[in-house]
Parts: sequence; C-alpha cells; structure tokens
Amino acid sequence: MPNLQAHMLWVTAVASEICDNFEKPIDKDSVIAATLLHDIGNVVKFKLEAFPEFLKPRGLEYWKKVQENFILKYGKDDYQATYKILKEIGVNQKVCGLINSMEFGKASLNVEHSDFEKKICQYADARVAPSGITSLDARLGDVQDRYMRNKGISGEEFNNISLSMRTIEKQIFAQTKIKPEDIAKEKVGGLLEKFGNLDI
Repeated sequence: MPNLQAHMLWVTAVASEICDNFEKPIDKDSVIAATLLHDIGNVVKFKLEAFPEFLKPRGLEYWKKVQENFILKYGKDDYQATYKILKEIGVNQKVCGLINSMEFGKASLNVEHSDFEKKICQYADARVAPSGITSLDARLGDVQDRYMRNKGISGEEFNNISLSMRTIEKQIFAQTKIKPEDIAKEKVGGLLEKFGNLDI
C-alpha cells in the first residue's frame, strides 16, 4: 500500500543517514534491506476503512481484496505474515534477524545488546510516524495507547520499553557525527527516490 511503502522508505532513509554518519564499521547493506522490508506483512492488520486517504488511487475494494488474499496465504498476525513472506522471497538470516529485532517490545533486549545494526533498525522505525519523520518522544506518545491496547501490556511495561528506546537513542548518537535533531524530513527526504528504486 502507498502509505506502507512510504513508511518503509522513510525508515530506510533515517537508517541510512545514521549509518552514513556512524563512526564504527556497520553493515549498511543489511540495515537497508531490513528497513525496506520490515513491515511487508502489515497489510493483514490494517483497518482499511479508517484511513481512506491511504487507499488512493486504487480505492477500498481493491485493497480489501489484497488484504483478504494476504490473510488467506499468511494469516492475520502481522509479524508472522512478515516472516512468512521473508522466507518465501529468500531473505537471508541476518536481515531476518534485524527485522525481528525491530519489534517495539524488543527494545529492552536491544538496549543491552552490542549489535548497533539492531539498534539502528529499531530506532529508525521509532522515528517515523504515519505523517513522516518525528522525534522519538512524539512517536512514543503517538503509539502508547494503541500499543498497550493491542499488545495487552501495562503502563509500566510501556514505560520500560520507552526508557530502553531513549537509551538506545543515546547509545547510537554517542557513536555518530550527528545529533537526533539532525534526522529531519528536509535532510533525509532526498533519499526516498533512491531507495524506492532499489532491487533487493
């Protein structure tokens, strides 16, 4: 879907900007592949009627059929659908592992891990709202109620995940030549076309 493509491209642009300014060796190709594919199964969970503006130009009936076909083939769980698609298209284990680490609830694991590729992938996803790039704090505020409701976690658990995400932000930018506020739409927007034309 156009909005899903846009989200994944923005996440990839954020990740690319961080990789390009990272002061230690990083496997940028794997980070780019992971961020480009990380939500590929999400169409199974969308409430299509809620956001008609996201369905243009093809419209609601077209995307309902696409969604029904995806659910029949991959199931209703967006994470499982994504992993089934990744396996089907032959994505390598490293990229699959990076995508797995991007789940919001994995922040408490990633904060303790030394793998900055995982941290960058998850953080980049946490910087992109439906409207585009935003601050980490704004994004955490945006997803709190929905995530707690959909995943059945407590406010305390959400706060622990949020704290982990803020720590990951500090860990990443302690190793870069840029600051979190340098990740802005104006700065990274030029990368969208480049990543939209990649063949991975």
